[in-house]
Amino acid sequence: YRQKTGVSGMWKNSIKLPLAVSVETDDDGFETIMKTAYIEHVPASFKDLTRSDSEIAAQLGFDASLNVDILACNYDGQRYLIDEETNTKYYVQRTFKKDKSNVITLTVGRRERNGRI
Repeated sequence: YRQKTGVSGMWKNSIKLPLAVSVETDDDGFETIMKTAYIEHVPASFKDLTRSDSEIAAQLGFDASLNVDILACNYDGQRYLIDEETNTKYYVQRTFKKDKSNVITLTVGRRERNGRI
C-alpha cells in the first residue's frame, strides 16, 4: 500500500482508535456535543485486499477497501479507525485473528454496513 517513514519493523502506518465518547447536555437536558477520545499512534500495516476478502465482502454486501493489521491487544471491538496520515475514517467490516497470533486483521471500508457514509 504505502509506506510511512519513522515507523519501525512490520508496522509501516499508524492509526487512531476511538476509546470513549462523552456526551454533554444543554440546560434543557438535550444531548448537544459528543466528544470522542482516541488512542493515537497505534502501529499498523495496511495491506491490499486479497481476492478472497473481496469476494466475501461482495457476498456479505459491504464495502471493503483494505486490510489493516494491528496488535490484537490494541483492538477492543471498535467500529471504526482513522488513518493518521490521511485522516480517512474506515469502518471495521470484519475481523480475523489466527490462533496463537498476537496480530488481528481488520477488513475495513469507507462506509458502514448499512451504507451510510
